Amino acid sequence: MNLAKTALLVIDLQNEYRPGAAWPVVSYDDVLANAAALIEAARKAGVPVIHAQAWVKPEERDGYARQEEILSEEFRSAVAGSEGADICAEVAATPGDIVIHKHWPSAFRRTDLSQRLAALGIENLIVTGVLTDSCVTESVFDAVYQGFRVWLVKEACGSMTEAMHRTGMLDMANRLYGGGILRLPQALKALAGQPFDGWRCTRPVEFAYTLESVDRIYEAL
Repeated sequence: MNLAKTALLVIDLQNEYRPGAAWPVVSYDDVLANAAALIEAARKAGVPVIHAQAWVKPEERDGYARQEEILSEEFRSAVAGSEGADICAEVAATPGDIVIHKHWPSAFRRTDLSQRLAALGIENLIVTGVLTDSCVTESVFDAVYQGFRVWLVKEACGSMTEAMHRTGMLDMANRLYGGGILRLPQALKALAGQPFDGWRCTRPVEFAYTLESVDRIYEAL
């Protein structure tokens, strides 16, 4: 991987996904620890670290008109300035990192992320974050269709159940044109400028998975 053209995109690793919060992610401590390892490796390699932070101001809520009809305060997420919306201390941004505030699931929608990546000459995105089946999926698909090669790190993504995470990963894998899925040790090798191995997308919709085959296919990636 050409590290001069690579960035690490960290999506929504915020306090509101911790155990006991409104949107608890299964094994979130593991996701955070794995993401922290990626961030450390990226900084050591001089690879840009970009945090996409869900951050919705009161005046921006009108963009969610249908959601606002059914949403109670206890389930409101990404409230700008709240403790829940803060990036977790384990993966907090440091000087030199880029923080993108987003108020849609995709980190690309109505943000300057595309322009920042273009200015940096980025072609490859290594991705970590939550929720696998929501904001990660939306961001990854937008990245792919904008021409980036996306490499998902499977142990550094998560959702509210393992099933939601695994099916989300397979849905993205089916359309990860130009990229693929890495296990954490291989992603760390890539960030160290070493040869690495992983699953690479070679055709659209490779996995016509069933409820019975999800686990087998996911484990093989």
